[in-house]
Amino acid sequence: MKDSYMVFVLLAVMLTPFLPLMLKGKCPTCGKRKLETLETPQATDENAISYTSHHRCKACSATFTRERSGPLTPV
Repeated sequence: MKDSYMVFVLLAVMLTPFLPLMLKGKCPTCGKRKLETLETPQATDENAISYTSHHRCKACSATFTRERSGPLTPV
């Protein structure tokens, strides 16, 4: 019984470095996990809060915006 726990712990430790690759967003156009988050432009009004984020795919150079947690929409 102890051996099965050790195998589980060993697999968990070995897979931990690959978690960021698995959790990274996919590009809707090409399907590759090469999305990078761009700098969000600052609002001119001090009281305005922007809920949009901007993304760009490194593979196909497409740019996208996302409002709050909605889908990625091409620019």
